[in-house]
Amino acid sequence: MPKLVMAWLRQKGFEIVLLSDVNLRRASDVEIALFAMQNGLAVLTQDIGFAKMYRTQYRRKLTVILVNTKAGTAQSVIKALDNALLKVNLNAVQRQLVFITERKVRVFL
Repeated sequence: MPKLVMAWLRQKGFEIVLLSDVNLRRASDVEIALFAMQNGLAVLTQDIGFAKMYRTQYRRKLTVILVNTKAGTAQSVIKALDNALLKVNLNAVQRQLVFITERKVRVFL
């Protein structure tokens, strides 16, 4: 996730833990998922692989917030997240998959 997005989320009051902060910069997706589950954190990502992992291995155990924009830029991700915050309390999402695009927000159990 771009640093600009992380800074924006911090300004919005979200607690952000970067992979580099917890020595997981080069970790596998499974290691990241396990760390998030053990620490009650959500994985905010643009990587569709985490959605697949949620559905096949960690349904109702892991919180994944997947942001999928056409441009994939920091600005487009911020715009999509800003729109999502009008529809869903992302702080309240627990052990679910949230799929965010520029126009829609879908929450899967």
